[in-house]
Amino acid sequence: MDDSSTALAQQAISAALSCNWQKAVELNEQLIQKDFKNIDACNRLGRAYFELGNLIKSKKSFEMALAVDPYNQIAAKFLKRIETFRKKGSKKNNFKTINEKLNTVSVPFNGDLFIEEPGKSKLVNLLKVAEPQKLSLLSSGSPVYLQNKNRGICIIDTDGDYLGVLPDDLAHHLLRLIAGGNKYQACIKTSKINSLSILIREIFRSARFKNQPSFLEHLESVPNYSSNNIIIRNEDEDVVFTEEEST
Repeated sequence: MDDSSTALAQQAISAALSCNWQKAVELNEQLIQKDFKNIDACNRLGRAYFELGNLIKSKKSFEMALAVDPYNQIAAKFLKRIETFRKKGSKKNNFKTINEKLNTVSVPFNGDLFIEEPGKSKLVNLLKVAEPQKLSLLSSGSPVYLQNKNRGICIIDTDGDYLGVLPDDLAHHLLRLIAGGNKYQACIKTSKINSLSILIREIFRSARFKNQPSFLEHLESVPNYSSNNIIIRNEDEDVVFTEEEST
């Protein structure tokens, strides 16, 4: 990949992280015009069209990726998801993103999330991770959500599928901070067949904890990423902490 294509790819990734899907479409289409075998660009283009509700163009983009790599897991996964939406009769005007299905709001992703900052972010290795077949479908940068379960925190993806759990000491610490008004982002950093790491980042600190860092050195480290509102999902109800509730 030449320098211009590399720069375009970085812009396309940034557009996706910022939820600027129309810009992501334009940038990835430029990359595909340069190289129609650019699988990453095809997948990003398919994801952008998916988020915009254009299932026809999304399907075509992922099929382009599979034409180059018939075993591409990302494209195969999204094609199955698209087919599910089409069977339910989803149309562009009433299309709901995955986040909307979870009764949350799709929010811009902060590119600074990837920069670790002492006290405000933490890389975490999840415990009791999901089966290899599930982990193989995950991609870096995908948002994940925290679910309160049995006084701990398990991590679920945008489909609500289980991915793993946080270490107990970190889980108990975060539950207390979130209940007190703190907000976080979390998303996948690395995924292997038998391990998963996420990056968790504090994006709002309640006045109650103004002098207390979210992450202390003695707490076990774990990798994560997420979205602007962190969600603690109880088994019986969802509790979404939003900017408005903290002011």
